[in-house]
Amino acid sequence: MSETLSRPPKGAHHFRRVAILFAGGPAPGANAVISTAATSFMRNGTEVLGMKHGYSALAEYSADKPLVEGQDFVRIAPEFLKRTRSGQGIMIGTARTNPGKHVSSPAHLDDAERVRPLKNVYEGLRSLGVEALISIGGDDTLKTAN
Repeated sequence: MSETLSRPPKGAHHFRRVAILFAGGPAPGANAVISTAATSFMRNGTEVLGMKHGYSALAEYSADKPLVEGQDFVRIAPEFLKRTRSGQGIMIGTARTNPGKHVSSPAHLDDAERVRPLKNVYEGLRSLGVEALISIGGDDTLKTAN
């Protein structure tokens, strides 16, 4: 093979701001996944927010309880990644909060009480101007993101 490997060309996208969260139990390689995803977006000029402690703050969001930088989320920059990528624990924290746990069938989507935590997540992300969410975790986390 005489061809050399090179970085793929920048992909065209329209996201100005994305958020990354990690939910569920700790997992090996979590920081590498978060770092790689964040770097990919930043390389294309997208601002990246790290939601601290999974869905916890988002599920509790309301207009009366806005999300607070440093407490509920951090702005991820290359300097942040350099300091935290190889550190112990998950750089943005994790929690087992599952805002979708009370929704197990399509009929539940009509129940305002069951979907309130999911609606809070959506409204919280909108309040930060987030256009896409990268949700990293296991089965429950992916079910919630879906």
